[in-house]
Amino acid sequence: MTNALIVQDRSFVHTALGHVHIVQAGPRTGIPIVLMHQTPRSVDEFAEVIPLLAATRHVIAVDTPGYGCSDRPATQPTVADYAGVMIEVLDALGLPKAYFVGHHTGAIIAVEVAAGHPERVAGVGLSGPVYTDAAGRAALMPFFKQWQVKPDGSHFAEKWQRMFNWTQAGPELVQRLVVDLFAAGQTSEFGHWAIGEYYMEDRLPLVKGPALILQGERDTFCDAAMRKRFMDAFSPSREVMIPGAGIFLPNEAPEAFAAAITDFLR
Repeated sequence: MTNALIVQDRSFVHTALGHVHIVQAGPRTGIPIVLMHQTPRSVDEFAEVIPLLAATRHVIAVDTPGYGCSDRPATQPTVADYAGVMIEVLDALGLPKAYFVGHHTGAIIAVEVAAGHPERVAGVGLSGPVYTDAAGRAALMPFFKQWQVKPDGSHFAEKWQRMFNWTQAGPELVQRLVVDLFAAGQTSEFGHWAIGEYYMEDRLPLVKGPALILQGERDTFCDAAMRKRFMDAFSPSREVMIPGAGIFLPNEAPEAFAAAITDFLR
């Protein structure tokens, strides 16, 4: 099956946080892979990855509430709220369990799914996971500042430059990043703020099952000590470092990302 033949179906699932947009692709057999993006991205974070994985697997990419085409919550959800939405997606599709693969914020949601709903989890893929104990939360919070519309439109240029500085992939990817950011509106930090209130030190001891820990070598948010915490928590676990990629790993190195996930699922 070639990537050109991969059909992607888009639909909505009604959840406690409103209507959630999902993309499904690949054969509807076997245990599916649920893909969860970072804040403030959308399923576009996995645009290049979906057809690669869907050549052999049932893939479900989810727009986290407040992002992409999903409804925007009236108030800031918690990480547990986001995890509950992922379970509601499985319920709506009649699926007993899945592999949960998340990048950055999505990885933290995957941890909570594994901690709170272990019976629904076949395994997790954590891409660039950040350990959010007290020190981790304190280190992250300065990055989580909500942009506001400015009368002169300078917020557009400011965010363009910030995203441009975060990636070496070029302006085409930067355009996609800022489109997702501005589509999320002036509550685009909800997902980040949820992380800032997530006591992972209480939740990580509850996880079970296998895990793949992925990281781009230029991603400075996750370090060796953090990766070891996740490696020790899950069993069995394995680690893959992807050369040349940074904090937008799924877009920057989709082939390597998909290959690592596919190898993990064998």
